[in-house]
Amino acid sequence: MASIFKRDGSWVVKWKNGAGRWMQRRTDCATKLEAQTLARELERKAEFQRLGLEPIEAPVSLTFGELLDWYAQNFAGQLRSQGDRLAAEKHLRPSLGALGLPEVTAARIDEALSAAADALSPKSLNNLRGFAQTVFSKAIQRGLWKGANPAGAVPRRKVPKRAPSYLKAEEVGPVLAEVPAEWRCLFATAVYTGMRRGELVALQKGDVDLEQGEIVVTRSWEAGTTKSGRARVVPIHHELRPYLVQAMRESPSGLVFPRPDGSMHSLNVDLAALLRSAMNRAQFVEGWAHKCRRCGHVEHSASSEVRRCSKVGCGFTLWPSPKPRTIRFHDLRHTTATLLLKARVPLAVVQRILGHSTPTITAGVYGHLDVDDMRAGLEQLSFQPSEAPVAEVLPLAVGGPHGAPVVRSSEEAGFRSRASAENPEAWGGVTESGPGRTRTCGLSVRNRVL
Repeated sequence: MASIFKRDGSWVVKWKNGAGRWMQRRTDCATKLEAQTLARELERKAEFQRLGLEPIEAPVSLTFGELLDWYAQNFAGQLRSQGDRLAAEKHLRPSLGALGLPEVTAARIDEALSAAADALSPKSLNNLRGFAQTVFSKAIQRGLWKGANPAGAVPRRKVPKRAPSYLKAEEVGPVLAEVPAEWRCLFATAVYTGMRRGELVALQKGDVDLEQGEIVVTRSWEAGTTKSGRARVVPIHHELRPYLVQAMRESPSGLVFPRPDGSMHSLNVDLAALLRSAMNRAQFVEGWAHKCRRCGHVEHSASSEVRRCSKVGCGFTLWPSPKPRTIRFHDLRHTTATLLLKARVPLAVVQRILGHSTPTITAGVYGHLDVDDMRAGLEQLSFQPSEAPVAEVLPLAVGGPHGAPVVRSSEEAGFRSRASAENPEAWGGVTESGPGRTRTCGLSVRNRVL
């Protein structure tokens, strides 16, 4: 709020300008009333500038840190998630915050992103780059920056494409049974609907229509929209209904899955750790590490069967500990999509359940499932007879010319051996004679390699 005070006999006006920065100006106002009127006019003009209803006549000299503060004050409430903004505070402000906007070039932003490469994945770095680009775009719209958007010239990091992890159909039930009771309804809803974590914690009782069997997904975390920016309707599976009824009955607030006090869960809730623990208890793990508590020797095995230390002179009982599979809570959403596609549910239907904007996105994320379709297609090819005879290689004693082996079917080989003993000429055999030796070579066109 604007204010006035007197300094050295002159009235001074203090207000926050269109960039959200506090300003002071010595005025020529003769009375307090004139100074108050001027303060209100400056405050009104700054408010119009912040709303974009009135342009800023000249670029305001800001540092990048002040620009982040201005963005947080005016636009943070519209963000679906605060993750990118908090990442900018951690990784961009320390190196760029004190620089004036003209000094924040594409090279400096790229340098700051490279410094954070050890802590952030390529995808997170791209998200951080996108956040910086959005901040500068808002500054350009409000007239706080007149140049080109420097973040737009920063090259994107290459993100390796990996097939998403998911639970197999036979694993879902045992894993849900091992999830703690206070979280089981939320996890079951995630598997049966494919909803995201933010959509689950923000789900309200009014969004669940048990009579119609529908869930209207309209919000994520504190934001009033989902990631795609549009609401979607997800049918309630008959096996999911008891979980929703229990969760809504036990909830002390309007949220379906709140904290014990009825408030919304924070971003810090580690649902992935709960999922991995449940998988460990269900013994769906990558393997087991058997450690000796006496000598520290470790043995790796696919089984949790108790064994003794194989180190010479020890023989102590080894303690098995599971090696958890690499999985995230978001992979429950991948589980829903993958199992639906494996069940030959049309791609467009899966896309609408997940809330993707187009089927192309769904196909791009779950393209690894095409391998099963390709395998099924290739299995249609067959070049062998239905009952192929078993081939047999005869010894060199009855081989072809120059001792080459003769490959025959087992049935023919047995008959040939009997026939050739009685009459070598009967099968087109050729008798070769020489000093002190006679050899008969069989020639055949069926199943032969001469």
